[in-house]
Amino acid sequence: MAATKQTIRDFLGSSNWNYGEQFIIRWQFGILGSFQQALIDVIKLADEENLSRLAIVFPREVDAFRAWSCGDLARRLRDAGLEI
Repeated sequence: MAATKQTIRDFLGSSNWNYGEQFIIRWQFGILGSFQQALIDVIKLADEENLSRLAIVFPREVDAFRAWSCGDLARRLRDAGLEI
């Protein structure tokens, strides 16, 4: 299924996806606010030590990024029907 505005809204409104997973969806579709965009930019650049430090303050976002980058979040989203 193509990622339409309605599809993305459905995913973001679903209780099937936690805050961190919805953060990743927003990032992938370029709909983060300016602070959250700056945060994901820093998370993407951080080495493991700094990522662990960021996780102290932003645990949901860092956990979701880890699930995206080295876990199965991308596959789970695609399996659920989001073209990502």
